[in-house]
Amino acid sequence: MKYRILYIFAWFTSSFLSAQNPVFPGYYADPSIRYIDGRYYMSVTTDGYEGRNGEPMIWVSDDLVNWDVRYLNVNDRFFWAPSLMKGDNGKYYMVHQNGIDYLAYVMEADHILGPWKNILQIKDFDVELFRDPSDHNKIKAVGSWKKITEFENNPASPDYMHKVVKESKLEGEFTDFTEGPYAFYKDKKYYLMWAGGHCWLDSYSVRYSVSDKSFDRGYKEFTHDPILKTDPSRGIYGPGHNSVIEINGHWIMFYHRQDAERQPTCNYRFTCASEIFFSPDGAIEKVVPLDDLSFLGLAKNQYLNIAENKPVTADSSTQDHAAAMITDGRYDTRWESEPGEDRSFTVDLQKTETFNRIQVDFEYFDRYYLYKIEYSEDGRIWKTYADYTGEAKKGYETRNSVKDASGRYIRVSVKRAEGGYASVWEIKVLKKK
Repeated sequence: MKYRILYIFAWFTSSFLSAQNPVFPGYYADPSIRYIDGRYYMSVTTDGYEGRNGEPMIWVSDDLVNWDVRYLNVNDRFFWAPSLMKGDNGKYYMVHQNGIDYLAYVMEADHILGPWKNILQIKDFDVELFRDPSDHNKIKAVGSWKKITEFENNPASPDYMHKVVKESKLEGEFTDFTEGPYAFYKDKKYYLMWAGGHCWLDSYSVRYSVSDKSFDRGYKEFTHDPILKTDPSRGIYGPGHNSVIEINGHWIMFYHRQDAERQPTCNYRFTCASEIFFSPDGAIEKVVPLDDLSFLGLAKNQYLNIAENKPVTADSSTQDHAAAMITDGRYDTRWESEPGEDRSFTVDLQKTETFNRIQVDFEYFDRYYLYKIEYSEDGRIWKTYADYTGEAKKGYETRNSVKDASGRYIRVSVKRAEGGYASVWEIKVLKKK
């Protein structure tokens, strides 16, 4: 109880100082969380572009605190709102939406990162996979058309997950049901959550309904009001399209919110987290935004970020994206240079430190960059830590550079960046504990 009070107090005091911190850096929407093969996988829509989406990515974590971004081998540039699950036959299945025909597609892979192949089309949108615990743990799906889709669930059948065997109408109370449905099961009740309003308006929000009958019917609302909505005092704009997971008795909801600088927007969104609290009768009585998931007790981080809150200087910065934002510990603030080539910034660790890894989080992980990382004892003589100027690589490919070194200053020099400017969410200089 004491620990719970301390963590809520920490949230209360920090929530008025800054906007809610995203779970990981970058524009990623429609988060769908799964625990598969001993790791957490967050399927997302790569966001941050006007008129198109970014490339298929997925975030992976052992502890919900430290995340690594991976490329999904999916041959589809219209890759929206994916939902991932492991089948009973040992293969992996993912459903995603296509932004041209607005239909859903089921994909299959032997490896969780792919390559993936389309195996089935579903006439629905924003489809989310779900195992029905009161119906032999069958894999089903729920979509924005208020429809439940059931697949062939016999793993010995050649049609396993390749065939729809039943469709049923979703019945019950669903105020302002727009998109992004997600189902979970707790205390013999089905909870169905969805996004209400529209992503381009500040009315976008998270709602829910509950059924104690079955997955497809009997839903009733405890409230007709959203449980999470725009709240400028917390820096939350347009929250919606969520997923839920239970960890050590805590129910954690992941959802996207809009970039405060650009809101309202459907194109620049961050993945964030809140804890859900339930009343004895099963109602969701409180939703508490979280900036730190380490209280779950999963984190076993062997590194300390010695760059956090250290001074930073840059040879070029725009007015609203200062160099200091590179080390402020936040994933929704960033340094941005003025347009042009050969831009750099330098972090002063304030004393000589040993370190083992440097992590650079560019604004876009699916864009190409030419850059190098150097370190120095005195700020005059520099040694190379990592050099990526010989061949353009995407941000996710060079995010982590590993080398044992020591120095006081870290300099990142961006020779050229896709988009014509340099922009970094965070740099982490990591030292083994």
